[in-house]
Amino acid sequence: MRAAALFAGSLVVALALWQLLSTFVFNPFLIPPPLVVLKTAAPMAQSGEIFRHVAISLARVGVGFATGSAAAIVLGVLLGRVQVVNELLDPIIELLRFLSPTAMIPIAVIWFGIGELSKYFLIFWGTFFIVLINTTAGVMRAPIIRQRAAQCLGANALQIFLLVVIPSAAPYIVTGMRIAMASSFMSIIPAEILAADSGIGFLLQQSSVLLQTNRIFVALLTICVIGFVVDRLFRIAVDRMLSRYMSYVALT
Repeated sequence: MRAAALFAGSLVVALALWQLLSTFVFNPFLIPPPLVVLKTAAPMAQSGEIFRHVAISLARVGVGFATGSAAAIVLGVLLGRVQVVNELLDPIIELLRFLSPTAMIPIAVIWFGIGELSKYFLIFWGTFFIVLINTTAGVMRAPIIRQRAAQCLGANALQIFLLVVIPSAAPYIVTGMRIAMASSFMSIIPAEILAADSGIGFLLQQSSVLLQTNRIFVALLTICVIGFVVDRLFRIAVDRMLSRYMSYVALT
């Protein structure tokens, strides 16, 4: 109850500050007031325009995030368990991870064209390294004392991996995925701005060209709300499905 009240209070403060800035500090054309943005959003929602763009962007994010996370977890486990592989690939990973998805847009267009594959690739790129680093760290930090205890109790290598290493790494993996989820939303916007005829990024680009600041703010707020909702749903799913793994790390 207290958390909900604090959340509501923070929203009220943010809206009040927004209203003050648009009224007394900045030109309303540059920062339209909240009510103007709401009036702009209403017909966009009624016509289904905003929902169509959201659905398309979410589908792209889902594909890129899922493939990026899956590939990163597999490689991260390998890097965390096999020292030779880690020593071989770590320098390359450390170099590539500083290339942002935005920096990869030109090469993505050259490799995959301006279709969906280039957008999936950019989201994949924005997801992959974050999850990879967290997964590798989680696997490498699996408590040795527990692995030895399991070995003394007769567990084989596979059982130790499944019953000790994975539970220990789960909090790191989940944390990496949560951070990467925000990165995936940030990755889709420049990709859709560059080459798309639908999606939130396209809506931003179209509104910018037409100097429709109110529609730009609708798109920006939509990104914030969708990202917030997806993050909360992810946290709820983790709490319900992986609670014993998340509490496991506290016992180590």
